[in-house]
Amino acid sequence: MSRLSKSYVKGVKVSERHGAGEWRAERLSSLILIPLVLWGLWSGWGLSGAGFDRAMEWFGSPVNATLLAVTLLISIWHMNMGLKVIVDDYIHRPSSRTALLAVIGLLCLVLAAASVFFIVRLALGSAPLPAGLGA
Repeated sequence: MSRLSKSYVKGVKVSERHGAGEWRAERLSSLILIPLVLWGLWSGWGLSGAGFDRAMEWFGSPVNATLLAVTLLISIWHMNMGLKVIVDDYIHRPSSRTALLAVIGLLCLVLAAASVFFIVRLALGSAPLPAGLGA
C-alpha cells in the first residue's frame, strides 16, 4: 500500500491539493473580469466615432486609466494561469514544461509591464511612442 497511499486512488494519481488554490484563483479572476470587460465594452462603444482629442481626454481620466490597467493586468494574470494549465496537462517532459512555463511567465511579465507603461504615458498626455517610432 506504499505506492497506493495518498497520491493514488484505485491506481490513478490524484491531486495533492495544490491545484485547489489555482482553481479558485482562475475562478476569482474570471469573476473580477466580468464587470471590467463590460466596462471596457461600454467605454469602447462610447468612444467609437469620437476623435483623437476625446480619446486622449478619456485616457487622461485617472479612473479610466486605472480601470484599464487593472483590466489588462488581471487579463494577463488569467491568461498566464490558463496557459500554465494547458502546459501542465499536455507537456509531460519536465525540462520542456519548465522551459515553456518560464517563457510564458516572462512573456506575461513583459506584456504586463508594457501595458502599464503605455497606459501611464497616455494618461499623462504623452504620445504612446516617441516621435519617429510609430507608423
